[in-house]
Amino acid sequence: MISIARPSLLFLLAVGTVSGACGQSSQQTSSQQSAAVVDSATRKLQDLQNKQQEATSSGDPEAVMASSQALTTLTMQQLEDVSSRIKRPSVSTGERQRLKIREHQLRQILGSTFNDWGTAEAREQQYVEALKHFHEAKKWNASAPGLMRNLGTAAFQQEEYGESARTLATVVSATPDDQRSRLMLAMSLFSLERFSEAAKNFTAISDLAMQDARTAYAWAYSLVRTNQPEQANVIADILAARDLSPDIHLLVCKLYTASENYDHAIPCFRTITAENPETPGVHYELGATLIHLGKPTDAIPELREELKINQSDIDAQYDLAYALSETSHKEEALSLLRSVLALNPNYPQVNYELGKVLLEEGKTEEAIGHLEAAARLNPDDEFAHYQLQVAYRRAGRTEDANRELQRYKVIKASKRDRDSMAFHHGSETKTP
Repeated sequence: MISIARPSLLFLLAVGTVSGACGQSSQQTSSQQSAAVVDSATRKLQDLQNKQQEATSSGDPEAVMASSQALTTLTMQQLEDVSSRIKRPSVSTGERQRLKIREHQLRQILGSTFNDWGTAEAREQQYVEALKHFHEAKKWNASAPGLMRNLGTAAFQQEEYGESARTLATVVSATPDDQRSRLMLAMSLFSLERFSEAAKNFTAISDLAMQDARTAYAWAYSLVRTNQPEQANVIADILAARDLSPDIHLLVCKLYTASENYDHAIPCFRTITAENPETPGVHYELGATLIHLGKPTDAIPELREELKINQSDIDAQYDLAYALSETSHKEEALSLLRSVLALNPNYPQVNYELGKVLLEEGKTEEAIGHLEAAARLNPDDEFAHYQLQVAYRRAGRTEDANRELQRYKVIKASKRDRDSMAFHHGSETKTP
């Protein structure tokens, strides 16, 4: 919700009025003229401020936009005049001080009015324009009431998550009980893949986060990515028991696979395939999960179903080819792998699997080309280096084979020592 809280700024002083007697009559005349000009400017500005107050009270966004434009235009003109007068060498110390007070007041008016303007636009879901005017407000008076919350909200609505995260962090720091701002902050951090910070902010507003399935999913996924799978699965279990749309239900099921809870993932996916069998992605996810569990035979029909729904899904094609190769359907697997590679020559897993199958078929030279591509495209894949050293050794390239074997050992040792969870799309149960 965009905040519309603002203090009344009908407090302009008739700055510039000269009090007390002056020594020379010409100075008195000049001061009187100056005071008259300032009084007139003050009245005009106060007039527009009254109209601005009426517009904001009416709740009519169009009226607020119109009055804001008029008020900011006049205020900018007066600010330019005041700033120019401050710079004059002939201005007395007392006059300069009064002008600076007026300059400060004008800046406050600009900050408040640009904030009102942006709020009106945000209410009309004109977030690009709103964000622009909130930035203007911040330039003139960053402490305008509600401004930072408004700016963060508009940035969030525009999916400018870097800015929304920065801005809302200051809001939450100042007002820790502002749960809506904290929720947007948590979602911004989640979108930036800053999962640890996101999880902490979601946890602080657990009841609110659980009210919406998408924010609850984001919380659970953040927990998975920060090595807290048990807490994530508690949230997933709660969500799975709700009446969810198929796409949200699919996200919940994927929480189980992300936390490697495949025993819960399988029935979750099967519930969707039974109730909404045409849901895009569900047969693929079920097939990939079955591969993870070492059940390629069961995965094949699911992956074929996915390709009926979306025949251009190259991930489903790859996983099907992998499952076929694992169940001795080498010819179909080779044909499918070649067709996928024709669509995407830089698909590292396909190059790896094709190279591996060709190596098993005794086509060593052709296998080497694909395995080299796999190792180049994904240099941290230890299996690619392992298979490549096998191929080199068969081809009599002992030095190259030894080099790849050493790389395999280094990567494997590094992964063994790494204390972080790695999640990959597609099947990861391949063996060297």
